[in-house]
Amino acid sequence: MLTQQTIEEKLSLNHVQSIAYQAGVGISDFQTDYGIDGTFRPVGVRGSRRMTEGIALDFQLKASINCLIEPQNIVYDLEVKTYNDLIDRRNSGTIVPCILLLKALPSDPNNWLTISEESLNLNGGCYWSYPSGTMSTNAKTVRIRIPREQLFSPESLHWMLNQISIGEWP
Repeated sequence: MLTQQTIEEKLSLNHVQSIAYQAGVGISDFQTDYGIDGTFRPVGVRGSRRMTEGIALDFQLKASINCLIEPQNIVYDLEVKTYNDLIDRRNSGTIVPCILLLKALPSDPNNWLTISEESLNLNGGCYWSYPSGTMSTNAKTVRIRIPREQLFSPESLHWMLNQISIGEWP
């Protein structure tokens, strides 16, 4: 039987893949984690061929039952090493930005997935963040707040990729 952590990771990746596919965006996920879990790339049409475009957006994916849902924010205690990796990457001016995607799972694993004849639902929202600031000196975690309006969706993915393509990514 798979561990709870593995199930959380795989369901969250399926959520993110489904959003990318619905958006018509290419997604690569990495089997080995070297600070990023995957990359989004827009797909364009050149003549009669579809090809990935030259821009990319990397992501670090987390899933947790330990998210606090406030009226305006999703609150999560992110590991310091992950937080610092994201901050370092942003502050270094890298060409390919890296966002955090957080899948806020229901606390009861029996509610992670619901199935009927009409639907398959991966329950719990997925939110995106592009952390900024300085590196943390905390020992274990950094409490982050992600505005609930930053729900990861096909529209938000298109918006981020467009911002990158026109050079206006924050």
